[in-house]
Amino acid sequence: MQKRTQALMEIIGISELFEIPHGRLQGSTVLATKGKEKLTVSQLLKSAEYLIKFIKDNFDVDKYQYSITIVYLKSVQLVLNNGSADKPSKENAHIIIDVMHEIADIHAKNESEKELNEEIAISLKLLIETLN
Repeated sequence: MQKRTQALMEIIGISELFEIPHGRLQGSTVLATKGKEKLTVSQLLKSAEYLIKFIKDNFDVDKYQYSITIVYLKSVQLVLNNGSADKPSKENAHIIIDVMHEIADIHAKNESEKELNEEIAISLKLLIETLN
C-alpha cells in the first residue's frame, strides 16, 4: 500500500510542488500527467478555490482543523502563483489529510468508496511518517 501511495505522489508531483523555483510556473504548466490527461497549474488553482469555498460553505471554518486545511490550500495557491509559502508541519499534514478524508466520505456513493478513502488516508499518513 505504501509503495502505491509513493508512486501516486511521484505522479502527482506533490512532494516537488514546494521546491519549484518561484517565477517558473504559468497557468499552462503541467503538474501531472496520466495517460493523455494533464493537470495544469490553472486546473489545480480552480480545484483549490473550489475546496476552499466548499469548506467555508459546509463546515465551521473557525474550527482548528478546517482553518489549517484552508491555510494549506491558500499556501498551494501562493506557490502556484509564484509566491512563497511554508511547507506544512508534520502535524498539520495529518490534519489536512483528516479533513480531506472527511470531505471525501461525505461525497462517497457507497461503502466501497468509503473504504477506498480510508485506505488512501492511511497511505498518505504513512507516507508523511516515512518522509519526515
